[in-house]
Amino acid sequence: MLKGELRMYPVQDYRQAARDNENVFRNILRDLKANHEHRPGGLYVPEDLETEAPLDKIFEKYSYGRRYGIFTITDFSTAQTEFEITALIAFEDVATLSGGGARLKYRVDEDGVSYLEPDCVFMS
Repeated sequence: MLKGELRMYPVQDYRQAARDNENVFRNILRDLKANHEHRPGGLYVPEDLETEAPLDKIFEKYSYGRRYGIFTITDFSTAQTEFEITALIAFEDVATLSGGGARLKYRVDEDGVSYLEPDCVFMS
């Protein structure tokens, strides 16, 4: 994080998790793009969210460098329990006294992903 840069959550290097679960990651991005008006924090998701670029390009475009007042994917991870597989994606768009973001939870199954619930939502 750059000195003086605002971040609700620091950007994590989620590239390996995205590579290991590329179909899940892309399906979540597709869901965010198609349903941003129905997802908590979705007003921060750009309507032209890139979903099909190479993973390193997605990381570079949405997570790398100075991110002041710009949509930023801050993390992506998956978890497996005895009963289900879930994925979390975190994003934000933060500037001085404005912005917000969310961390959203998805269920993963053989049919793809389905939105479950917000894990965290914030607005300023």
